[in-house]
Amino acid sequence: MMSKTEKGHKHGKIASSIPGRLRIKLHRSHRSQDLMNGIKQSLSPRDGVHDVKLNRSTGSITVKYDHERHNTESILALFKDLDVVVQSLGHVPVPGEFESGEAEPVTAEGFLTAVNDLNRRIYRKTGIPLDLRIVLPLSFAGAGLWSIARRGLMIESVPGWLFLWFAFDMFVKLHPVRHE
Repeated sequence: MMSKTEKGHKHGKIASSIPGRLRIKLHRSHRSQDLMNGIKQSLSPRDGVHDVKLNRSTGSITVKYDHERHNTESILALFKDLDVVVQSLGHVPVPGEFESGEAEPVTAEGFLTAVNDLNRRIYRKTGIPLDLRIVLPLSFAGAGLWSIARRGLMIESVPGWLFLWFAFDMFVKLHPVRHE
């Protein structure tokens, strides 16, 4: 297990991701030999993890894994368990995942993860406990009411009630029902 000699979260970003291989590049301030060795020692014995390679000079950690047992998100969760926060907003695209030319779908879970991550970042930087799960829908509701008051329902162009629908839809997606 990793020692708790370094306090707080360590930060990195995804340098590359293909099925079966993920490379994370740690921030310069988190490239200590102890930390990187601790990450390797913690990840190597995990089921489905084939190899963990380190490059201390670049801060890269390359994890080769069984892509039938793990996906990118599950490997990122292993890093999160080690207090390594990897810069990622929701789902990480895999090359060839959407070959039909269609845009990648945005899932409610991915959006919720991004909003929660943004809430934490805002709080860390400002100390203000802002909840974007409330602020975002209220912003759309305010824009919708303002638009209706100023221009009416605007049936012939972008209607004000559309903002109200976006506000409702966003509120529902940001407050999922938890089944226990």
